[in-house]
Amino acid sequence: MLLSGQQTTRLGNFQMSKTASSFRLSALLALALLIVPGLYAQAVNGTLLGTVTDSSGAAVPAAKVVITETNTGISRNGDTGGAGTYVFPNLPPGTYTVSVEMEGFRKAVRAGVAVVVNSTIRVDLELQPGNVTETVDVVAGIEALQTDRADTGRKIETRQIADLPLGFNRNFQALLNLVPGTTRAFRPHSVFFNSQDSLSTQVNGQSRLANNLQFEGVDNNQRTGLLQTLIPPVEALQTVDITTSNYEAELGRSGGAVTNIILKSGTNEFHGSAYEFNRVSALAARNFFAKSKPVITYNYFGGTFGGPIIKNRTFFFGDYLRVTDRRGQNNRFQIPTGDFRGGNFAAASTVIFDPRTGTADGANRQPFAGNVIPDNRISPLSKKVLALVPLPNLPGLGTGA
Repeated sequence: MLLSGQQTTRLGNFQMSKTASSFRLSALLALALLIVPGLYAQAVNGTLLGTVTDSSGAAVPAAKVVITETNTGISRNGDTGGAGTYVFPNLPPGTYTVSVEMEGFRKAVRAGVAVVVNSTIRVDLELQPGNVTETVDVVAGIEALQTDRADTGRKIETRQIADLPLGFNRNFQALLNLVPGTTRAFRPHSVFFNSQDSLSTQVNGQSRLANNLQFEGVDNNQRTGLLQTLIPPVEALQTVDITTSNYEAELGRSGGAVTNIILKSGTNEFHGSAYEFNRVSALAARNFFAKSKPVITYNYFGGTFGGPIIKNRTFFFGDYLRVTDRRGQNNRFQIPTGDFRGGNFAAASTVIFDPRTGTADGANRQPFAGNVIPDNRISPLSKKVLALVPLPNLPGLGTGA
């Protein structure tokens, strides 16, 4: 009974210690969640900024600015500063509506503002005198040159990704072909070492190892730097951002190009897709050097699905990809004919000498009669191995040595 009491006491102490550890762990996780929003970088988000003026061109300070993401309904608000400027940093990529209100002015609204990853979008609005209940819809004009940042590259969005032809098993890395200063993307290494069909290219004269691929801002390169870790299907991608010079600070570690891929996300509406790409040998031509076509069956298929968990607050998105590849190959080899397997080298231009004749250093050896090796001189093991090798099926092969 005493031992049982001691055991119970120790168990109670252990439970108390575990509870205290759980409390500390929960506190650390809570602190981490509070810190994380401040750690988002421009690499995976964008910035929306602009200036609010009146009809005379004067700055309008203290105006209320509200931005709303069209697909998710999530809003942010702020006020213009003394110079009439506003800035919304660290915005998730999406399509936004910008509205500005100020007492004594009509409400100005600009819809369809596309904010993409690693970009700074400027939306300047002009307020007209009037009642705040009146609304002026601002239509986008001709886009101005990029003046708010100095980096160069390309941002390829969902529609372009879906519409542009992609070779190399629909790999998004082929899109680097569209960026000035790049060589044509190619597939390095063997099928065994590069099973994902990761592609490489040289940018601005740099080695392919000078490139950096990020998955929503996270390093997506093998430790060797030779290949990439994960190649998601293009159907799951929202943006492929390629920067080739004057990188933002958080995009360093590269002398060539930085490619950052952003996945699609859930919205207030359920959405998804299904796809399949098929290639079979029955529809392919026969290799010129082959008598028959090897069986090839290649299927690249999958789907995506996303939607709301709590509308205007929480969303989900997932994708699935499967590749089944039954690949037949044609190979051309020179293999021994039936005569050669039986030791008959009469048709060969090379003379076969009997190793049991002559001196130990090989001098004065005598050729086999008729250039034929007697059957009893051929290793039984060699005969069994040769029996497993098919006979030549093309004329002219195996007639020389």
